[in-house]
Amino acid sequence: MEQTSKSSQQYFQMISKDNQLIKLLEYLVSKKSNELQPAFDIVTGYHYPDVVNALSATPKESLEIARRLVAMGAATEEYTEQVIRCPYCNSEYTTVRFHCPFCNSKRLSKEVLIEHKPDGAIAPASKYMKGDKKMVCPVCNKPLVEEGKDYRAVGVWYSCMSCGKQFDTPKNTYLCLGCGKDFSTPELIISFVNKIVVKKEVMDDFFKQYFVLQPVTDLLAQLGFRCQSPGLIAGKSGYTHTFNIVAIDGSGKTFAIDFVKSENYVEENSVLALFAKVLDTKPDQAYLICIPGITEGGKRFAAMYNIRVVEGGSMAEVISRMKAQLSEQPGPAAGSVSEPAPHESGTGKPIEGAKETAQPEVTGGADPSVGTGNVGASTVKPKKSGFRLF
Repeated sequence: MEQTSKSSQQYFQMISKDNQLIKLLEYLVSKKSNELQPAFDIVTGYHYPDVVNALSATPKESLEIARRLVAMGAATEEYTEQVIRCPYCNSEYTTVRFHCPFCNSKRLSKEVLIEHKPDGAIAPASKYMKGDKKMVCPVCNKPLVEEGKDYRAVGVWYSCMSCGKQFDTPKNTYLCLGCGKDFSTPELIISFVNKIVVKKEVMDDFFKQYFVLQPVTDLLAQLGFRCQSPGLIAGKSGYTHTFNIVAIDGSGKTFAIDFVKSENYVEENSVLALFAKVLDTKPDQAYLICIPGITEGGKRFAAMYNIRVVEGGSMAEVISRMKAQLSEQPGPAAGSVSEPAPHESGTGKPIEGAKETAQPEVTGGADPSVGTGNVGASTVKPKKSGFRLF
């Protein structure tokens, strides 16, 4: 049964502990692909070239690495090809051998059977050939004119060069080119080679977490912030709202940060979605990171709602502009910090050190549906949390 219980966040947590899977997904992101296609090599057998290229892995290792994604539920398998394997050594280097069903000899010849329609004569193709390379019916001696019109191929015919007998169906056996042993059809092992398809939500979350949120949380930690990603803030309405990052500086000010990536430009509705959460939770400042940028209408809405927009076609641009905007803030982010704040990840502990003033309540636990309600502020109350910390 396909594993569906894990969230994309949980998959990222699992992948982030495996350096090989991180590099592999980086490679797939660079190719704008989420599939691992199998390939066959006469020396190495079936393998996944993308895994080999991304990790400098051996063909055999590529199979194990790709299947780790499937085992954790982050990817699915789709049938690509059938493979016959040796029952003795499991090798896929096998070849089929035809035998005479009467004497078991492997010295066979094969010919196409041709039917001459006018007189119904059926004989091997060699019986129709004459010295001048013309085809002549061996029964009526009339020349064959056109295939499909006056003659047709109706099957194949085997002849044993040892005992001289003829037959239409030879006996099959198999030879393993790996261990050299023979085996029969009942003994062979049928297996499948599948392509590996990484789930879209896993790829999307990996891009967001690894290429966007992690660099941003690294920057925030360097500037003296404590970060939670995802961050949960309880609103005055009673709903708990999720932000991509919640950061708290040394003075206890809370910064709520969301990220949106679009093929073109981010629309106004992304600003409105963030504003609905900000209205209920009242962070000191809200940021919307937009890749590659935001529409003019979106910028106007953001300015109206006091949401700071950070645009960039690359993460280098985003980080540079984010740093510039954060440097405008008073407190630790404005100057140098002698010792960066902890960059917590997966500890399950809430951020500590927030001022107990009119700040939003940063909480942990499950991620309920986002809603809006009465506007208000509440005291910061660090609690046990179940979400991942960077």
